[in-house]
Amino acid sequence: MSEIPKRFSLSSGLFRIYIGFVLLMLYFPFVIMAVLSFQGPRGGHTFPLNEVSSWWWWKLFHPGQSTEFSDVGEFLGNYLGALGRSLILATVVAILATIMALLAAHAFRKPFRGSNAVFYLWLLGIIVPGITVSLGLFLVLNRLGITPNWKTSALGVHVMWTLPFCLIIFLMGFNRFDLDLEDAALVFGANPLQAYWYVTLPVMQPFILSSLLFGFTLSLDEFQRSLLLTGTTLDTQTLPVMIMASVTTRITPTLYALGTLTTLLSFGVIALYIYFLIRAERRTRTIEFLDAPEE
Repeated sequence: MSEIPKRFSLSSGLFRIYIGFVLLMLYFPFVIMAVLSFQGPRGGHTFPLNEVSSWWWWKLFHPGQSTEFSDVGEFLGNYLGALGRSLILATVVAILATIMALLAAHAFRKPFRGSNAVFYLWLLGIIVPGITVSLGLFLVLNRLGITPNWKTSALGVHVMWTLPFCLIIFLMGFNRFDLDLEDAALVFGANPLQAYWYVTLPVMQPFILSSLLFGFTLSLDEFQRSLLLTGTTLDTQTLPVMIMASVTTRITPTLYALGTLTTLLSFGVIALYIYFLIRAERRTRTIEFLDAPEE
């Protein structure tokens, strides 16, 4: 019997080492990128640094300004402007996709004629290659004389791309949903709208937050579906498209500063998600406790 704790301890220790190795491989490049972002004005991609400076951070927040260190091959795009467009687009996409997926998931709570066919049609957004969707819609818009823009064409394609993921999240949520909670609310005098607002939505809050996070992150870093549908000028492109355009000219440590900024922003979004998720789960447990039968 004494060997069991030793085996358990050994497997647990190996698992911790494995998780630590995975986290190191994931985040160590971020550390290198953050360090290289403080390269000197004449520095390149060498490590260790030749000189420590915040020059490239200054360039990130002052795009287009010529200085004595400016280069002819330097990319003149406004990264922060593209980041702002990407954040706005991702936020709108997350909200629209979550609302539409939640309504669709309600429809799938009860089987209906053709439900399987409708479900697989929803999954087409995942199956069809992104560059095919981007090229096809671009050709259609071109024939119609419509100029692609990140506010219109890119928005529609991003919503189509994120919808299947959000739908699957809500289907998993309703699969675990206890129908007795809604029935109890109706028995105690609530109308269907009140039961949905005060019981169903609070219980589904963790899945709503997960859907918003998925929609936001999928839209924020989407490149293939944005390549031909955000517009042809620098002031209409999203961040992934602008980064790809910049690396085809000359890579400067400004990209390292941008990568550090966006990574920190991602950590902030995840922290907010965890905070609201914990609050939602506490509220869900409270509702389930109040609905539990007394012994």
